[in-house]
Amino acid sequence: MQIDPILDDPKNSFLIVTPGESTDVVIAVPHHAPLGITKLQCNRESDENAGFLGYYLSRLLNCYSVIACNYFLDANKYTDTDYYKKIADLKPKMLVEIHGHGNKNAHFDIEISSGREDRNFWSKEMEIRLQAILSNVPSLRGYNLSGDFEKIYFRATDSKTINTNKWVAFHIELPKLIRQSKSQYILFCELLAETIKSLLEDFDKISESHLQNTV
Repeated sequence: MQIDPILDDPKNSFLIVTPGESTDVVIAVPHHAPLGITKLQCNRESDENAGFLGYYLSRLLNCYSVIACNYFLDANKYTDTDYYKKIADLKPKMLVEIHGHGNKNAHFDIEISSGREDRNFWSKEMEIRLQAILSNVPSLRGYNLSGDFEKIYFRATDSKTINTNKWVAFHIELPKLIRQSKSQYILFCELLAETIKSLLEDFDKISESHLQNTV
């Protein structure tokens, strides 16, 4: 199946599910529309081009992706949407959801949330690992980022896919400058894939460390 023509379709709604060998992580995009389409059919702002990043990231990780394109409802805000149900059916250990912002409200270029303050240790861990990689890449080191629930604007507190005990979730908000440039988003996705792999490798250790610190 050719994915690009579907992601580039400015009119029709689609739910794209691409398979992969691993189900430890699922990459999801609930608000994709192609560049230039700023509103979804459900009349909320779109995350222009985010679906291309989600799809490419899933290929790097050889995992499933679930991408709602030009969608007729706000796919991640309810548990009865086909988007949510597909993710739940896959039973991932980790969900990474890709979003986009227009820089008006964001406190940082890249914001990472795990949905609640008591899960802040996960988003902070991703921040630390991703920042360490980005700082070595000249074309990306200028972007500031945060995974601190108290500091970011996009906390994803209303997202049902992020606020759940079924998996560890990361809601990642990216600026348009990264999303609109293929060379930028390919490089960013490669670095994000490295970060996700390292988190999966240390998943149990991170979880156990947090439990010890809260006892």
